[in-house]
Amino acid sequence: MNGTPVLKQLSGLGFAEALRWRNDELWFSDMFRGQVVSWNPDGETTVRLSQSQGGPEMPGGLGWTPEGDLLVVDCLRRLVLRLDRDAKVHVHADLSSLTEHPLNDMHVEADGTAWVGGYGFNPEIDQPVDSVLYRISPTGELSSSDARFVFPNGCERHGDLIAVAETFADRISFFDDGSKVVKSFECSLGSGPDGLSFDSNGRLYVAMAFAAEIERFNVNGERSTFYKLEPDPQSAGGAKGIFDCAVHPSGKVIAFSSACLDENYAMAHDTGSITILEL
Repeated sequence: MNGTPVLKQLSGLGFAEALRWRNDELWFSDMFRGQVVSWNPDGETTVRLSQSQGGPEMPGGLGWTPEGDLLVVDCLRRLVLRLDRDAKVHVHADLSSLTEHPLNDMHVEADGTAWVGGYGFNPEIDQPVDSVLYRISPTGELSSSDARFVFPNGCERHGDLIAVAETFADRISFFDDGSKVVKSFECSLGSGPDGLSFDSNGRLYVAMAFAAEIERFNVNGERSTFYKLEPDPQSAGGAKGIFDCAVHPSGKVIAFSSACLDENYAMAHDTGSITILEL
């Protein structure tokens, strides 16, 4: 499973999340550095939005409107911001009255509808509780899903269903356009499903944060380990996790992000990286 060829690697990052392929560039949020970045694997990185430009202190999920404006989750202020084509930042939606806990990932539909997940509780001190996904219409109106999820994290549509990673329930749940959960895939206990991505055949790749693996599920929910980080006993920050993954639209490669599981260490040191593997 680790015979998968490594094609490219970008290191020296804080904590890369929300990996999105767009025009053969990989966009991501460096959550601990307050930046939204694009990376041309054959060239350079470009900072697209930073805190100093009016962006979030901690950016999360990314997506685009049909017009090409960038949507960014402002995790700590509980907003979704819009960076227009004139490089001006606007508040697209204010979710701060709906939850007291941070937001995290987001899926943006082709028509501009956005689905945003949030912590729903403090994982450091609280017992897990379920919470809704927040729906933002293309014109910015807010509503909530009927379905509830435990720490809804990575989410992505395939066909008629949207898959949601429930990080602290070790489960992937799928809901339909009526906001009803129609099926779930169980993950290994304590694996911590985080970011996820479909290939064109409907196979689902899931970054298992705490297990440092990428698991692959077929359409029936049967899973196998696609890739696993080997432990590095020389790593000063301790064990690393895999926090997100993104299949390229060509279906030929997959990118994943990694950093130290010790968040305090990761915030103080550039332990984050993005790796591109052959599929």
